[in-house]
Amino acid sequence: MNEPRELRVLTRTESLELLASGLIGRVVLSVHALPIAVPVNYVLDGESVVFRSGAGMKLSAAEAGTVVAFQVDHFTPELRMGWSVLATGVAHRVLDPEEADRAEQLGVPTWIEPSDDMGFVRIELGTVSGRWLVPVPESAVPHTVGAPR
Repeated sequence: MNEPRELRVLTRTESLELLASGLIGRVVLSVHALPIAVPVNYVLDGESVVFRSGAGMKLSAAEAGTVVAFQVDHFTPELRMGWSVLATGVAHRVLDPEEADRAEQLGVPTWIEPSDDMGFVRIELGTVSGRWLVPVPESAVPHTVGAPR
């Protein structure tokens, strides 16, 4: 398990593809001037993240049009490989009935029964970046004469 690894910087397109493959992400926002990361089930809709939230800090941040971060990752510890995507954007509460119907049709997963105080939040993504820890191909590893392979 000592194979060399390299951290590959992903393009926006690659990062969005990985973001679309996730199920649970973290919304990062400021509460009383302190950062907080809150897990949410989500769906990627084009270049927006959509999730459902009950009354509280996430919905309040969306109602205020707050800039938030959104982070998703996946790691396989036994292989020492994985990826991470971080995006920032403006959060908005979905209020338009047509947009709410669209959000409902996206099938955002939920682990609790939706209630009347819940609403959809859409994060319109601005910056998107990603990193992927991958093995270095054997052919790319320089070998020293007499060094074990």
